[in-house]
This record gives sequence, C-alpha cells and structure tokens, in this order.
Amino acid sequence: MRILIFSLAVVVPAFAIDRVGAADEPPVFDIARNCKEETGTSGIGRNCTTDEAEAKSQLAKRWSSFSASQKNGCIIEGRIGESSYVELLTCLEMASGKFGDKK
Repeated sequence: MRILIFSLAVVVPAFAIDRVGAADEPPVFDIARNCKEETGTSGIGRNCTTDEAEAKSQLAKRWSSFSASQKNGCIIEGRIGESSYVELLTCLEMASGKFGDKK
C-alpha cells in the first residue's frame, strides 16, 4: 500500500507540471470549505478565513515575483496536503527568501 501511495505521489504531479507551469495567477481554493474542514464547528474558523483571505490577497499582489519553478514546486506540494493560501504563500516565501509584502 505504501508503494502505491508513493507511486501516485510521484506520478500524478509529474502529469500536472505542464498545466501548473502555465498559471499566470495563483490557484483558486475554496476557503470556506478548507477552514470548515480544518476547524470543524469551533469559533477558530473566523481566524482561518481571515488568514486565508489575507494570504490570497498577498499572493495576488506578489505572484509575478516568484519563479515558475518555485510556483510549480509549491503548488505540487500543496496538492499532496490540504490546499491553503497560507501554506502556499509560506512555501513560496521560503523557496524564494522573499518574506513579507515587499511591493
């Protein structure tokens, strides 16, 4: 079973690279669904929604400052786990060394 999961984790992103490379804008995630799944019915969901919306805004402003390889790597990494603007932005900042809003 572990071999099957590992194989899928390697093969599936390989087919997605061409489609990811063409992205001129950040991917679209369902913030409400992701936050609901993450927090359940607790009141923490409002913080999650606010953080995700802010990260989405930052990504929209800074998307062109990241290289295609950084974008591809972080989008593919995000597809393995949960799709999150906060996680995508953090990954891109770590990959590029560009932290915070510099624009």
